[in-house]
Amino acid sequence: MVVLTKEKIVEIIERKTGMSREEIEEEIRKIMEEDPLLSEQGAAALLAERLGVELIEKEEESLMKISDLYPGMDPREVNVVGRVLKKYPPREYTKKDGSVGRVASLIIYDDSGRARVVLWDSKVLEYYNKIEVGDIIKVLDAQVRESLSGLPELHINFRARVILNPEDPRVDSIPPLEEVRIATYTRKKIKDVEAGDRFIELRGTIAKVYRVLVYDACPECKRKVDYDPGTETWICPEHGEVEPIKITILDFGLDDGTGYIRVTLFGDDAEELLGVSPEEISEKIREMESMGMTIKEAARKLAEEEFYRIIGKEIVVRGNVIEDRFLGLILRASSWEDVDYRREIERVKRELEELGVM
Repeated sequence: MVVLTKEKIVEIIERKTGMSREEIEEEIRKIMEEDPLLSEQGAAALLAERLGVELIEKEEESLMKISDLYPGMDPREVNVVGRVLKKYPPREYTKKDGSVGRVASLIIYDDSGRARVVLWDSKVLEYYNKIEVGDIIKVLDAQVRESLSGLPELHINFRARVILNPEDPRVDSIPPLEEVRIATYTRKKIKDVEAGDRFIELRGTIAKVYRVLVYDACPECKRKVDYDPGTETWICPEHGEVEPIKITILDFGLDDGTGYIRVTLFGDDAEELLGVSPEEISEKIREMESMGMTIKEAARKLAEEEFYRIIGKEIVVRGNVIEDRFLGLILRASSWEDVDYRREIERVKRELEELGVM
């Protein structure tokens, strides 16, 4: 029989009733005043009973992994636990009413895969500064959407919740930070890359920057949206009227000495590599368009004149490989990082040991 802790009971009540943690704690305190012999756990269980909250949860829910997530699933079924791998800085966007909103994202992982957690508006203020890389978080009742990088996206709006360092049996199965990249991605040489390769990792030097572009996107599906001047609204073909977000696209060539491949990086990762916000890039493109350039010409010129400085930078990039009929193999990247030479030395040592050289 599973014995629920007081913290777990509070978590279940919070999720199933919509009550705030402060309200629940206050009710528990009142119950303990009624019966001083009750423990906090007992008072929490009695509160659940009074509220009609079932404390026995479905086994499938408690064992959900990141790999079980799929776009469009019922948010009430979302219950995943992951370790924070990366934090991206918050940025602002303009809402339909002209007010300014904020959005920030995290990358989390468990032993089955990775996901992006997107915090919106008040949730940025509520959670972002409390969460650090390496922390374990539980995500509940989030919307699951598609991602350009291939990772599932968990959108934290007013209904969704994040619990920091939860008591959960899944925590023990999550690898530490220093092991996750080795466990999740397979390192390859570019010469060995094939169409359809998934979850691969390449180390190489940026040899060319093809284009830098920003587009207005639907926050649901990340597809380009169009502005309707008649209604003064942004329209997504699939989701109708939306409040767009700006997404950066960076195309560059990577060379590792064995071969060369084109890489496409999106969103926060592209902005991080370039060191510039999408709003700044968008403004530069508008300036070039006012000079008579097309968007394609501006995107190429911006890459050549403004962001040539990333050429020669050695990085590790991860993602899936697709084949374009005109451009050949392309790595659709989900993340990148600077080369950690100490980790690279350890990798070489392991490879030599496997070959029996050491």
